[in-house]
Amino acid sequence: MASSSRLPLGPRLRQARIDAGLTQAELAERAGVADATLSRIERNRLVPSIELTTRIAAALGLSVDALLSGPTASLTKPRGLRRSETRLLATVRDLDESVVDDINRGLRLIMAAARRAAKK
Repeated sequence: MASSSRLPLGPRLRQARIDAGLTQAELAERAGVADATLSRIERNRLVPSIELTTRIAAALGLSVDALLSGPTASLTKPRGLRRSETRLLATVRDLDESVVDDINRGLRLIMAAARRAAKK
């Protein structure tokens, strides 16, 4: 029997997508599925196959278990992150570590230059 504190898959998927800062189109592209299919899943009009559920969970950076049956709190964004920060994290989630390090170094240089310019 499902716990009353757990949401059905559709709303859980929608919340996980929003928490990741993704639109339906962005998540659909990452998971290799049509936008309309994702919309139908979010509205509980379609039950996805295990294979599709696995692709969607991976695109969200979640385990299938967390998406299907984990506590709803595990799907919320970490406290303290703004929506823009969550979108930024979702953008770099699938990149190689070295690429993320390069992006981080580049951002630090840009921020340092902006601080110097603001002081002038």
